Amino acid sequence: MALVGAAPASAQVDSFTVGDADVIGPVHVRGGVALVHARYSCDAGTHIWVSVKQNDSATIDPSVSAEESGFGGAAAAWWQSHRGTFTCDGKRYVAWFTVDTVEPGSRGQLKKGWAWVQFCITTEEDLDAVKMEWSRVVTNGKR
Repeated sequence: MALVGAAPASAQVDSFTVGDADVIGPVHVRGGVALVHARYSCDAGTHIWVSVKQNDSATIDPSVSAEESGFGGAAAAWWQSHRGTFTCDGKRYVAWFTVDTVEPGSRGQLKKGWAWVQFCITTEEDLDAVKMEWSRVVTNGKR
């Protein structure tokens, strides 16, 4: 799996390689899991990866959005998952995706503030739908 810690440098923050994706609203943290709401479409996809990273003060910090910042870099908290289910048939879908600290490298506690969110669907050869953006984080339903 090519996307273990960050999307390739060729993926741009506000554009898509192929397909379409958008993070909707804030990340919702409930104890040891967080939910990311996304709208996406893709024609083909074999893997999904959703990642949420924060610095210690939960502020917008360009070093957190840098490639590989989850691997001991500026990210004090990094929750992610490759375990989500999704459908790639060219239609548009809206779904909630769970991230947590189960996967190797994940760590810390997400808290109220801002986080760098990455939503990636890949094929065996390439990215299909990618969205990377700063998103608000709410905890237990509070802003």
